[in-house]
Amino acid sequence: MGSESDLQRKGMLCDPGEHFQGRYEVEHKYRVENLAPIRDQIMQRGGVAFMLENHETDIYFDMDDKRFAENDQAVCLRSMAPSGRVLWISKGPGPDRCVAMDLHDADKAVEMLTSLGFVEVLRVDKARDLYFLGALHVTLDEVPGLGPFVEIAAMTDDEQALDGLHEQIEALALNLDLSPASREALSYRALLNG
Repeated sequence: MGSESDLQRKGMLCDPGEHFQGRYEVEHKYRVENLAPIRDQIMQRGGVAFMLENHETDIYFDMDDKRFAENDQAVCLRSMAPSGRVLWISKGPGPDRCVAMDLHDADKAVEMLTSLGFVEVLRVDKARDLYFLGALHVTLDEVPGLGPFVEIAAMTDDEQALDGLHEQIEALALNLDLSPASREALSYRALLNG
């Protein structure tokens, strides 16, 4: 019996390569009625499954004075099951800025953040499948209370590449029959805060 690889222990079905490297993330989110036809189109176009049947809980933190929200920033701790993977994510200021790192223990991270004065402001649960399609990653999400969504994204360190990535994402969205009218500009956090 072979030993499980580090990627498999983290719930990954393939090596992510450079998909999650960079300090900028260009991401477009689309509301859909049904994820199955999108999944079929991704696979027909040569998509590669990265994570399937992943359950994610995002815990958002801020200070009592809401300084991060007021500065268009988010501090998030993401726990994933069944892999047990934990990410610490900082988004903003602005729509494309994103920095993330792996952590080993979600409970200790929560304890550390609260000891520094952070307060939990929201939890977002989602079921997530993630696919790679060329340089882009396509996420199929089911968010309780909001429904199904498709996110198409790419990361880069090159700020000059952001406009081109927006164009690539829009082109793929059209190829997947995701209409511009179904694009959702708000984050799950903002949608749930109503």
